[in-house]
Amino acid sequence: MKLCAVVPTHNHSAMLQSVVMRIREHDIPVFIVDDGSDTETRNAVIKLHSPDGGVYCQRLDENAGKGVAVMTGMAAAKRHGFTHAFQIDADGQHDLDRIDDMVKLAQKFPEALITGLPVYDDSIPTGRKIGRWVTHVWVWIETLSLQIRDSMCGFRVYPIGPSLDIWKRHGIGHRMDFDTEIMVRLFWQGVPVIHMPIKVTYPVGNTSNFRMWRDNVLISWMHTRLVCGMVARLPRFIAKGGRFASSTNADSGNHWSEIDERGIYWGMRFLGQVYRFGGRKLCLAVMSPIIAYFFVTGRTARAASRDFLERVAAHNGHPKPTWRDSFGHFMKFGESALDKIAAWCGEMNIDDLDLPEDADSLFSYIPRDQAVILFVSHFGNIELVRAIASRDRNFRVNVLLHQKNAARFGRVLQQLAPKSQVDLIEVSDIGPDTAMLLREKAERGEWIVIAADRVAIGARDKTVSVPFIGQNAAFPQGPFILAHLLQCPVYMVAAWRDGKRFNISWEKLAERIDLPRKTRTATITKYAKTYASWLEKLVVKQPLQWFNFYDFWADKKDKNE
Repeated sequence: MKLCAVVPTHNHSAMLQSVVMRIREHDIPVFIVDDGSDTETRNAVIKLHSPDGGVYCQRLDENAGKGVAVMTGMAAAKRHGFTHAFQIDADGQHDLDRIDDMVKLAQKFPEALITGLPVYDDSIPTGRKIGRWVTHVWVWIETLSLQIRDSMCGFRVYPIGPSLDIWKRHGIGHRMDFDTEIMVRLFWQGVPVIHMPIKVTYPVGNTSNFRMWRDNVLISWMHTRLVCGMVARLPRFIAKGGRFASSTNADSGNHWSEIDERGIYWGMRFLGQVYRFGGRKLCLAVMSPIIAYFFVTGRTARAASRDFLERVAAHNGHPKPTWRDSFGHFMKFGESALDKIAAWCGEMNIDDLDLPEDADSLFSYIPRDQAVILFVSHFGNIELVRAIASRDRNFRVNVLLHQKNAARFGRVLQQLAPKSQVDLIEVSDIGPDTAMLLREKAERGEWIVIAADRVAIGARDKTVSVPFIGQNAAFPQGPFILAHLLQCPVYMVAAWRDGKRFNISWEKLAERIDLPRKTRTATITKYAKTYASWLEKLVVKQPLQWFNFYDFWADKKDKNE
């Protein structure tokens, strides 16, 4: 793989030099294509031209459009022997700190189109937001898929060969219709599309090349062409079992964190609005066909559900489950999402919870300023614990999430519950920085919640193997190491719906976890066995409340290491 950057520009003199210099910091050659800009930008481009310094500039005498500029840059890059082009818009909207992350993804998946998944701040104009959503819907229709979650981001890495081939054969849109059309056509050809979240801002004084009348007409015509193209491809699509060529789920992978929880942000946000408007029953009605779609198309999750349910059935001596049981498993996951929304919105009533008979309150024996660590899992709905805890005390709960999901959940939580006392902390491993941050929170008496049933993406070699439903499974060392560092009481907690009521299980694992250096792994294994045994008792009684839709018993070692 040989990578360069292609930067199209039309009257972006203010940000151009800064963007190019940031790219060159990563030792990536840059091809600037001046798309008929004004004199000021033309002069800025001329000053940047430095082949010996890795910056190549080319000018189009007349403004031909972004698509022409990008493809002109790609053609020049191919002549210089490059195989991949990192398209970066010259307006400074994208977070250039993510360049390295994009390059690593491109190196890992050289056959794929790597694209930014915009995470907007409040600077995005309302009209742009609505227009993007209209395009999203059309793209889902044109691909009969939700795999393309954003088709308009100008921060992406193209495989040059397939892209130029499609350009020559189909004459893709030249202006604001370019980004979407080339992505859809590459998807039709079986090129995987991989998304990476990227912060996007609209800088003050930013020059927009969007022309309301002209570009809306072009985009409308583009969608007309693509819909007709979809109709023409429909017989082949059906014959291939609902797939285009060799297209794959862009976010799939061997590790659970690489299996994208599809549509999680917009889906949760949409359901939150439906819930507020029409309540639980309407939300369930709206959600059912969506879950049915993911059940039909989600082969990896469906296979994992079937395998898990078969294990539990064998453990309990029950008949082998059918596809209906797996579909019920998916539906329970959807119901759990609704309960999550209700808890975040503050609509979970303490009277709806079945508490232990021997306790007036689960938390009455914990001092109000006492920090504790809660080991939770992807079983049931732990948000219920937060809902009932908030009745007795005013405090913050810190939830550690894998970094890919933390930003998504954080945006949903901000929308649904802006006054929430839940802090979502991004982690890929329990390192010194994370430990120091959490120690400060523990000293303030805050609670720390961490899932003890999944191995973080950066810690696939930091596991212990313990029995779980008839076979050894890998459990992470990180939660136990964190508990040792913080020296707080540790509880194992789960909450789940049972009909119209809710149940909660709460058991102390240890007052303190100490890990002697000489017996560290053995001690962690002992605690992990206790936790796995406690969790197993819950899971085999309520299997449809278990929401790990991947091969939980697979070897978690990173195959790329």
